[in-house]
Amino acid sequence: MNIDMQLVENEQRFRSLFENNPDLVLFQNQTGVILDANQAFLEVVHRPKEAVLHRPFSDFLPPDKAPLFAEKLAEAFRGHKVEFEVEVKINGSEPRVLNVTKVPLRVEEKVAGVHMVAKDITVEAASRSIIAQQARRLNTIFESITDAFFLLDRRWTFNFVNSEVERLLGMSRQQLLGNTAWQVFTGQNLDEFYQQCRLAMASGNAVHFQAFFEPRQLWLEVKAFPSEEGLSVYFTDVTDKVKAHQELYRQNTDLQQFAYIVSHNLRAPLANMLGLVDLLVGQEREQRQTPEYEQLLHHLLLNTRQLDTVLHDMNTILTVRDKQGVSEPEQVPLAEVVRQVVDSLRDSLDECGGEIHAEIPAKLCVRGIRAYLYSVFFNLLSNAIKYRSEQRPLRITITATPSQPGPGTQVEVADNGSGFDTQKAGADVFKLYKRFHTQPEGRGLGLYLVKTHVEAMGGRITVHSTVNVGTRFLVHLS
Repeated sequence: MNIDMQLVENEQRFRSLFENNPDLVLFQNQTGVILDANQAFLEVVHRPKEAVLHRPFSDFLPPDKAPLFAEKLAEAFRGHKVEFEVEVKINGSEPRVLNVTKVPLRVEEKVAGVHMVAKDITVEAASRSIIAQQARRLNTIFESITDAFFLLDRRWTFNFVNSEVERLLGMSRQQLLGNTAWQVFTGQNLDEFYQQCRLAMASGNAVHFQAFFEPRQLWLEVKAFPSEEGLSVYFTDVTDKVKAHQELYRQNTDLQQFAYIVSHNLRAPLANMLGLVDLLVGQEREQRQTPEYEQLLHHLLLNTRQLDTVLHDMNTILTVRDKQGVSEPEQVPLAEVVRQVVDSLRDSLDECGGEIHAEIPAKLCVRGIRAYLYSVFFNLLSNAIKYRSEQRPLRITITATPSQPGPGTQVEVADNGSGFDTQKAGADVFKLYKRFHTQPEGRGLGLYLVKTHVEAMGGRITVHSTVNVGTRFLVHLS
């Protein structure tokens, strides 16, 4: 086959593709004049080819669309392939959405003309519009619900989050979308969340659970619903509810302890007192001057005082729990309160040769109740003095530093006293009437009041102790 015949065949093939293309195809010069048009375009404008050729394409466009097509044509003549979408009426036809491509035709490195191919995507555009409208409606729904809501795909990637998620987690959409849960919460304990959500994906059943979100100190109630795409997760802040349950549990524990007080600490001295009264009443007049009679009176007095002490303790505990006669929380200078406590214990310290070293910034303030703070440090320091070691001089250190992690202040009260076995004491350390030393005498009330006062101010306390080494209390205050 010679070159001329090949050129003819190529031209025929091109003409066939050009004429039979279902899309609108034009060939234009630099001024926008139509040099060629296919049958699909002629059918849209309802014109024969001779009525279309050598006319500017702008003649068939609404005036407001002509500048756009002229701009894109100029860009194509600069050698660039151009693609854009536009909704347009061509020669007064029905509005249609076109995907327009302008391809420059190069001849000897120069652009000799531009082919324009316009594909009618009206149906596709309408579908996209419906999908976008539905997405907006769903977005409105998810933004209006009170639950936080997000979507995870099967790779644990965030695909959607509403504003409540941003508020509760303290993170923006930019930090979440497109990232996996493990990328977002690096270093956080997500075991409960992972196990429950993995169970939902594996079983195809919804899960409902509570989890603690440590970075924000929140208890979250989570519901996760699996689908083929991943998980739809709803969650709400139930911190107040959990705290209410914890408070109810604490109050129930207190009631159990008070039941113990009534059944043991009150009943025993009262029974003794009744027995002694019966014995005293039964004595003859001449027997009331004997040593035995005086001894009975003495025992009666001891039991009466014991009963009075228990009733006084109960009144103290109830007063603390009910916050009777207590002012509102305020900014309290910590160093000043500690200095007042140390001054009140000066005689006891001098008597035992003890020393207290306090490292508390003078301007450091904590939010709390002054009377409670005084009671906390008085009980901790007086306990350190009472249970000091006889083998060495007492040394107590008090330091205050910023809490880690989170806001607030951590106060450490450490001594080199006799210590006690914290593993053996277990959960009884701060309970009512629990003691861990046989000498000197005590009632086991001090640490109970310390914990009660600290928690009443929104703080927490922990203890570490070793027998014959010493004890260290860590008090976290806001």
